[in-house]
Amino acid sequence: MENPLQNDGNNLNRPPSNSRKTLRLFFSETLRELYFCETIISSEFGKIKQKIESQKLESILQNHFMIHLRHKERLEKIFQMQNESLKSKECAAIIALLNEANEHFTIFSDDNVNWEIALILTSRKLAHYKIAAYGAAAHLAINLNDHAAATLLAIDVQEEEEFIEKYLNDLTYEFLKPYRP
Repeated sequence: MENPLQNDGNNLNRPPSNSRKTLRLFFSETLRELYFCETIISSEFGKIKQKIESQKLESILQNHFMIHLRHKERLEKIFQMQNESLKSKECAAIIALLNEANEHFTIFSDDNVNWEIALILTSRKLAHYKIAAYGAAAHLAINLNDHAAATLLAIDVQEEEEFIEKYLNDLTYEFLKPYRP
């Protein structure tokens, strides 16, 4: 079966005749990838949280875990509003970020200070990816005149931005302060 999201490059300036349908499909696939992201990030956090020694870091990341759960609930609500089944689609970008994190965690397995720094930096990368992905999904929703979905997705963007501003920026500075010249 031909993938409607692929373009052979010959008609880049001409939208396909079923562009609205294709955009709707793209939106659905994007939601499925976001659902995968939230699910796998939550799962991975569950695997590593017992290794976190800093109570402040653990508390902040537990707070972020709760944000993940709210994002997942909103995505489930959007799927319900779309009358779509709740399915996830593997997201290569998140898998790559998590694989990179696991490499760092392995390198620093006997150095908990640097292991926690790697965890903070990974959290930053994941949060920024999610801001971009949720923002893009919100724009798709707006273009599809699905303002309810766009609003829910925009709330997710705002929560990630606030999390970085309120917690991760200071935490990054605090953990990296001893390394400053």
